[in-house]
Amino acid sequence: MAEPAPAGETRPAGAAAPAFAQPLSLLALYSAPLVGVNFALVLFISYITKFSTDVLLIAPLAIGVIFGLGRLWDAITDPIVGSFSDRTRHRLGRRRPWLLASALPIAGFCLMAWAPPRALEGSWLVGWMLVAVLGFNTATTMYLVPHQALGAEFAPDYHARTRLFAARQLATTAGLVLALVGGTSLLAGAEDPRSTAFWLALLMSAVCIASIVPSTWLLREPLQHRDRGGFSLRAAAADVARNPHARLLYAMVFIEHMGSGASMVVAPFLMHYVVGMPAMIGLIFAFYTGSMFLAIPLWVRVSRRLGKKRTWLLGMGIGITGYAMLFTVGEGDLAWMCLVVSLTGPASACGTVLGSSIVADVIDADELATGQRKEGIYYSLYTFLFKTSSALMAMFTGFALQWVGFQPNVEQTDEVKFVMRALNGLAPLTCMAIGAAIFTRFRLTEAEHARIALELAARRAER
Repeated sequence: MAEPAPAGETRPAGAAAPAFAQPLSLLALYSAPLVGVNFALVLFISYITKFSTDVLLIAPLAIGVIFGLGRLWDAITDPIVGSFSDRTRHRLGRRRPWLLASALPIAGFCLMAWAPPRALEGSWLVGWMLVAVLGFNTATTMYLVPHQALGAEFAPDYHARTRLFAARQLATTAGLVLALVGGTSLLAGAEDPRSTAFWLALLMSAVCIASIVPSTWLLREPLQHRDRGGFSLRAAAADVARNPHARLLYAMVFIEHMGSGASMVVAPFLMHYVVGMPAMIGLIFAFYTGSMFLAIPLWVRVSRRLGKKRTWLLGMGIGITGYAMLFTVGEGDLAWMCLVVSLTGPASACGTVLGSSIVADVIDADELATGQRKEGIYYSLYTFLFKTSSALMAMFTGFALQWVGFQPNVEQTDEVKFVMRALNGLAPLTCMAIGAAIFTRFRLTEAEHARIALELAARRAER
């Protein structure tokens, strides 16, 4: 008896292709591990700086530099992992060996970051955290870059890929909820934050291993793109640079995400020292993540009617409004904060879903020009720019807070509070507005993609 095709398997090249639709089993297997991985990643990004300054008593400038270097290192390793995964030859495929290999390092470095030995202090503690931050960022890159590239291979259709990346984002948002609502609340309200951080890190590590390994083992990669991943990182990067759609999209992403990189880091400080309600950060994050989660299916429907470009511009307009409101927040403005994040949350979800989907369209344009399939390099450069811009803003944030005289666990001056509000509101507003202006020039519409898809289909039929 013939063995049934595992989830994710595709027809051989040349076979008749039915109307594309991903089965729910594929969506679930592909997306599920993102709950645990993003739980660990978002809690790390959003709270490790505050945990390090307020609990571990590391100077803001030192942890700001460590965190910034970690994000820069994370960005540098993205294209390396992406290029190698494109060119990997293994019986499990191009992407799955990387996914499996990432599970234990993610767990180990997560524990290392949140549970340094209590005896460590001074330069030894700073060194420990530097290794933990660099290691954790490397491990998550090993998972996230091949995973995103695999998604593009599972979804060849213009709108179907939006649906698949929406499912991915729903799982990612579930992890976001666990991190921002559950994790930050536990750490902010803990009587013994170090002990709480240890048990929380242990839980996150176990969830990551328990979800990554079985999901990856059950998935199967499409067959038709093997041995078509390009020749080298340099050659692949040159192809990306020659792609006019990639150049414009990546310029927009770099600028737009510079502001959000500061906002994510400073958000816990804003709730603690400006709004004056540190214990309510879980509620704020509940509104933020809840609005994201509810908006994701809506963005899929809107993009089918308006197209990806106009839908993303709409999302950025909503985000600009939210960040303008965020700059005006003051002491006790809990209801205002809930309203603000109910706008910035859906805007973030829109960019994440449609950005991933549009990168897949850009990859099709590259295949038409080069005859290769380089999902890994395209998604890794996409996240490289995202992380580089975030790293620069994270380093600037640590410098800015120390420069204006921030002191942990005391009442802050008006100047410090202004800087916190500006980093949360004005910085992302300005960057998003510039990014939107750049994106108005993007030309890879549904009609243009349909033309590219027809030419690719004709070329494949000739093989």
